[in-house]
Amino acid sequence: MIPMDNEILIALGRLEGKMDSLITRQATHDEELSRHDTRIRELEQSKSWILGVAATLAGAITLLINFIGGRFSG
Repeated sequence: MIPMDNEILIALGRLEGKMDSLITRQATHDEELSRHDTRIRELEQSKSWILGVAATLAGAITLLINFIGGRFSG
């Protein structure tokens, strides 16, 4: 039979191994979360840029239509 001290050391070794595994998995999850955050930020910025361009074009077209419409109506 294994003495009690050895059982505690074995259990402690198992716990240490499990903690190392959890730390590794947490680091992997942190890296994946960072990649997702970067992708989401890039998508948000590109969407903002596209919406800004669309708003600018809409404004310019509206001004052009008003200019042309005012020129021919009066």
